[in-house]
Amino acid sequence: MASPAPATTAGPSAPAGPPFDQDAWLAARGAVWRPDAACWSTLATSPPQRINMCSCHQALSLPEVELMVCSRAREPESDAAPVVTHTVLYAARSGALQVVLDVPTGATLDECAPGAPIPCSVVLELRVEGSSIRFDDTAGTTPSCDHPWIAANNSLPGASGGSSASGQRVRAAYRRICSARGRYVWQRGALRRAP
Repeated sequence: MASPAPATTAGPSAPAGPPFDQDAWLAARGAVWRPDAACWSTLATSPPQRINMCSCHQALSLPEVELMVCSRAREPESDAAPVVTHTVLYAARSGALQVVLDVPTGATLDECAPGAPIPCSVVLELRVEGSSIRFDDTAGTTPSCDHPWIAANNSLPGASGGSSASGQRVRAAYRRICSARGRYVWQRGALRRAP
């Protein structure tokens, strides 16, 4: 079986080209998809409705392992917090999927005007680099992680709400995503941050 070409994906969106066939990828490895507990969210409807917040959209190959790339959205804990998306990489082992990396790679504010002093979103892009993977700011854009408001410890002039409790939650979510930037290598059955 031919290995998939190295691909790039940004946050929760799927890469261009032929759609990824999750069922075929799993069947070829004798595995079955069972969304783990982190995939499920309960909507505040009457009656409450559980939905699967995970989607798998790509396969990638490293010299040691083939991986399925999935995204998982996490509902905000409050209205003022961003929706956070995780990139979750799975390896098929003995008929089951095992998480080998789970990192936050995107956050978006529901109510945010373009040009606001606080960035409306932070998104990292996944790239394959030979025998490793890398998460970086989305190519062709101003690096959101370098925005002064994210790095600042105090509110910036004109950044309304920047020092409020909700502003601090947004900043903390953005910083968690930015801290995932960097290179990861396959070691001892998992992807680990390279020094």
